Amino acid sequence: MLLRFFLLLIFLTTPCLATAVEWRDIGSAELPVELEADQLSYQKESGLFQASGDVEMVQGDLEIRSQSLQWNQNSGEVDAVGEVELLSPDKELSGSRVRFNLQEGTGIINNGRFYLREPNLYVRGETIQRLGKLDYRITRGTFTTCNGEVPAWKFGASRLDVTIDGYARARNAVFYLHDIPAFYLPYMIYPATNKRKSGLLMPRAGYSDKRGYQYSGAYYQVLGVNQDATLYFDYLSEMGLGKGLEYRYVFGQGNAGEARAYHLDVDKIDGETVDEERYALEWQHDGFLPGGVRMVADGLYINDDEYFSDFGEVAGEYNRTEVKSIFSLSKNWGKYSLIGRLEYIKDLESDDDTTLQKLPSISFDASRQRIGKSVFYYALNTDYTNFWSQEGLKGNRLIVRPTLSTNFQLWDVINLAPEVTYRERYYWGLNEDYDSEHQGIAAFTTRATTQLQKVYHQPHGQFEKLRHSIEPELVYTYIPEVKQSDLPYFDDLDRIDNANLVAYALTQRLTARFDHVDEDPTYRELVYLRVSQAYDLTDEFRHQQRFQDLRIQTSLLPTEWLSLLSDTSLDVDTGNWSKVTAVGKVNDKQGNSVKLLYNYESEDDVDYVEGELSVAFLKPLYLDYQQRYDLTTDKQLEQVIGIEYRHQCWGAKLTYRDRKDDNSIMLTFTMRGIGSVGGIGSSGLGGF
Repeated sequence: MLLRFFLLLIFLTTPCLATAVEWRDIGSAELPVELEADQLSYQKESGLFQASGDVEMVQGDLEIRSQSLQWNQNSGEVDAVGEVELLSPDKELSGSRVRFNLQEGTGIINNGRFYLREPNLYVRGETIQRLGKLDYRITRGTFTTCNGEVPAWKFGASRLDVTIDGYARARNAVFYLHDIPAFYLPYMIYPATNKRKSGLLMPRAGYSDKRGYQYSGAYYQVLGVNQDATLYFDYLSEMGLGKGLEYRYVFGQGNAGEARAYHLDVDKIDGETVDEERYALEWQHDGFLPGGVRMVADGLYINDDEYFSDFGEVAGEYNRTEVKSIFSLSKNWGKYSLIGRLEYIKDLESDDDTTLQKLPSISFDASRQRIGKSVFYYALNTDYTNFWSQEGLKGNRLIVRPTLSTNFQLWDVINLAPEVTYRERYYWGLNEDYDSEHQGIAAFTTRATTQLQKVYHQPHGQFEKLRHSIEPELVYTYIPEVKQSDLPYFDDLDRIDNANLVAYALTQRLTARFDHVDEDPTYRELVYLRVSQAYDLTDEFRHQQRFQDLRIQTSLLPTEWLSLLSDTSLDVDTGNWSKVTAVGKVNDKQGNSVKLLYNYESEDDVDYVEGELSVAFLKPLYLDYQQRYDLTTDKQLEQVIGIEYRHQCWGAKLTYRDRKDDNSIMLTFTMRGIGSVGGIGSSGLGGF
C-alpha cells in the first residue's frame, strides 16, 4: 500500500509566505514550493525530486498536476507525464507530457491545450511551446472562443504564434463550422487580449439598390493611451471608391472628441455615368481651455445635398433636411456668463444662398439675483448676432432684455411672482433700407401657483407610501401692440406678437415610495396629468373663439415594465385634435419589448404611426421588427426586419431594410474575440 507523503520545501534564507504569481514569475527564488504525491524521493547530491501518483506541485498561484513528475531543484527543470495540468488564476495549460524550466520560464507540452479565461480563448496543438514570458508557439493546432469538445466554430493552423496581451498569428488557417471546413486563409491575425490593439478589422461585403455590391475594409491604429484612429476603404460597384478616416482623443481638462472625414469618387448615380465626388467633414469636441473657458464644437460639412440620401441608413439620417454646425466658447463667473457662437446651416432641400448664418452671435447674461436686501430681483440677457447670407438680407442685431421681478406668499398658501421685462432691439449694417433701426417693447407677466398634497401611509400594492399632489397654476401675460413692420426680419424675435391672455393649468401627480432591505428607498411617479389652456382677452377676438387649444399631457408608469405617454392638443372651437403624440411601451427588461408611437399635426399635415417589436423569449433566436407608416398618403415609410441567432461564442444576424428609395439586406456573422466576419448590405460609410 502506497503511503501518502507531504513535503514543504522552502529555498529562502528567511521565512516567506506564498504569494500570487504570474507565469512570468515561475521559478522565482522568492516563492516557496510545495510538492505532494503518493510516492516521493529526493537525491540530495543532484537536487532531483521524483514524485508519482496524484502529484501536485504548487508555487504561489501556479499549480502543476500529473501522475509522474521529476523536478531538478538546481536547474529548475520539470518533466511531468500523464494528464498534466498547469493552472493559474487566468490561464490553464494541459497535455500528455510537459517539459518545463521553472527558472527560465520556457518549455514544451505534447498534445497540449491552452486556455485564456479572458477572452475565453481555447488553443489546442500537437505541441505547445512556451518561448518566453509572454510568447507561445503551437504546431498543427486549433483555436476558438467557443466552449465544448466540438466547438461551434474554430480555426485550424499549421502554426500559431501567440503573444499574451498581444496578437495571435496563424499560418495556413482553415475555418471550421463544428468539424466541417468552410474556408481557407493563408494568414490571419487577431488580438489575444482585451486591450486595444492596432490591426486590420474584419472586412464587410454587401449590397443595396443605390450602392450596388460593396466591399468595406478598415484598419485600426492605436496612437497612445488617449488616442486612436480608423482608416476606411469602400468599393461600391454602382458608385465608386470611398476613403474615410476617424480620429478619437481624450486630453487633459476634460478635453475629448473625435474627427471624421470621408471622400468618395462617384462614377455612377442611378446607373448613369458621372464624374462627381462626395465628401463629408465632421468634428465633435467638448472641453476647457486655460482660464476656465469651455470650448464646444459640433461641426459637420457635406459638399453635396444628396450625401445623406445616398449613405444614410436610418430615419432622421437619410431624410435630413439641413446640416447645422456650431462652435462656441463660454465663460462663467458665478451668476454671470459670456457665450460666443458660430452657427452655420446648410439647407439640403432648397437653395441655401439665402439661408441666414449667425457669424457670430455673442450673449452676456446675468442670472436672477436679489437687489440689495430688497424683495426685488433683476436679470439681464443680451444677445448680439451678425446675420450673413450669400443673397438677401444681412446685418447686425443687438437685443438687450432686462427683467425686474419679485415673489411673495399670499396667506402662506399661494406663491405670486410678478415680472416686468423690457426688450430693446437695435439694428445696423443692413444691406437694405428700413424705416426704423431700433424698437423697444415691454411685457408683464404674473404667475400664481400653489401645491396641495396628501401622503397615504398604507395603500394597497407593492409600495409603502403614496403621495398625491395637486398643483394649480394661473398666469397672466400682457404685451402691448407695437408696430414692427418697419423693422428688418431675421427671425421670430423681430416680430413679437401682442398678448392679453390668461393661461391656467392643473397638474396632478401620484408618486410611490418603495422601501428596500439594507437599501435607500426609491421613488417612482406612477401618474402625471397636466391640463392647460389659455383664454385670449384681446379685442380682435371679441366676436371669435377666445379659448385656445386645450392641451393634455399624461404619463403613466404603473409598473417598471409598462409606460404610457401622451401629449395632445384639442381645438375646442371645432372639436378636432390639432396635435396628438402618444407612445406606449412594454419592456420586460429581458429583451422582449413592444413600442407603438402615433404622431399627428393638422397644421403641418403630419399623420404617421411607428411600431417596434423585439422578441427574446425564443432564445437563442432574437427577432426585431420596425415599421413607419404614413397615414396621410397611405404609404409605408420604412420597414426593418431583423433575425439574429446568438450562440455562446458566435452570432449571425439577417437584416432587411425597405424604404421608398432603397432596399438593402445584410447578413452579418460575429465571433467572440474576432468580431464581424462579413455581410451583405451597407455599413454606414465612414461612420457618419
